[in-house]
Amino acid sequence: MIDEQQLEAAIDQHFQRPGDRLFRMECLPRYMASTGEESDFRRFLDGADGPDMERKQQWLAILRAEQDRGLVSYRVRVFTGAMTEYERYEAQWCYTHNVAAGEDIYVLRDDEHEAPASLVREDFWLINDALLIPMRYDEHGRFLGADLVTDPHEIAPYLRARDDAHAAAESFHSWWGRHPELHQRPRAA
Repeated sequence: MIDEQQLEAAIDQHFQRPGDRLFRMECLPRYMASTGEESDFRRFLDGADGPDMERKQQWLAILRAEQDRGLVSYRVRVFTGAMTEYERYEAQWCYTHNVAAGEDIYVLRDDEHEAPASLVREDFWLINDALLIPMRYDEHGRFLGADLVTDPHEIAPYLRARDDAHAAAESFHSWWGRHPELHQRPRAA
């Protein structure tokens, strides 16, 4: 099993040439993220106006640079029917900005979209259809490690799961526009 630094190195090594494709499947209702993201989540819960954009700009610059270099980054986010506060935070404070910076994000929500039978309800990365990285988390959404899989027979069900989930999902932009009830409004001072 690899740690977070090794995961980042593996992605960087295999996702660098124009046309390279990076896919992420996200399924958990909550992730224990970096200190900065946890701080933003607390601010979201407190009704702040938005994320720490100074910190967030670093990530958005990476997404823009990848797009400028011809790299393709996309994900399917599986949301629960009764969305958690963390899922609402991700949608409003993370995905709205990521989409604007060039990442293609699609939503598969349990009470809105029919999940395909092939759906693998676990988090994973796929790079260029040749490298599968299943992610491991504890029950609180804390990252434990990941595996690197190159065996085409082991990768095949994940490719099918990705393709079917992507086909069944809705673009984030369209989905978010249909759900103003999920948009956080700043608290009155």
